[in-house]
Amino acid sequence: MRIIPAIDLLDGKCVRLLKGNYSKISNYNDNPLDQINEFIKAGFDYIHIIDLNAAKSGGDENLLLIEEILQIKNIKVQVGGGIRDIKKIERLFSYNVDRVIVGTAAITDKIFQKELRNNFAIEKIIYGLDFKIINNSPLLSVNGWTENTNINLFDYIEENHWIKNILATDISLDGTLEGPNINIYKQILKNKKLNLIASGGIGSIKDINKLNLINSHECVVGKAIYENRISLKELQNVN
Repeated sequence: MRIIPAIDLLDGKCVRLLKGNYSKISNYNDNPLDQINEFIKAGFDYIHIIDLNAAKSGGDENLLLIEEILQIKNIKVQVGGGIRDIKKIERLFSYNVDRVIVGTAAITDKIFQKELRNNFAIEKIIYGLDFKIINNSPLLSVNGWTENTNINLFDYIEENHWIKNILATDISLDGTLEGPNINIYKQILKNKKLNLIASGGIGSIKDINKLNLINSHECVVGKAIYENRISLKELQNVN
């Protein structure tokens, strides 16, 4: 399983939200470039970056910073947050982003869905499917987790059968360090065509081992690193 350390950008700083709540912010590093260098020194060469400003607004608040990050040698980066049109995806790929994470528009805009299929290699697009368990059903959320939909996670996957990469995040667990939603991931992994990137709730090496046991392909680790629940050396040993 590939372990990908995460950086969430808000106003140019490395932060984490609790359960996707923009009023519950923990600030961990004012210099994202320094944080990336820490990951590189620990042996990581693939980084997960989310622009939280853009996730909420659909704008380009941290795009220049992301462009600067992408000039760092010997790393690959996947980027998400507010990516809702083809031109922005093309711009990110021109900066040498390895994979682009799409969410809101890929869920709510049928035309955008079609454009994604027609314009990009499917392995280069990650579908960020953020969900909340409501009445025992995993329902997708959009616009930086601020709006709920009535779209079931599994119905969406079935209807969009061409998808390759899924970044699945249980919003109710994100930032809690209480462990990932293993049951949902097991169901996703029944589809052997999918590449699952697990995200949300990871708080210990035990959680990483659980994901390994169900054969999750990749996982994103954020707050557990910043809160020193898992050391970068421990993660690299698992990687």
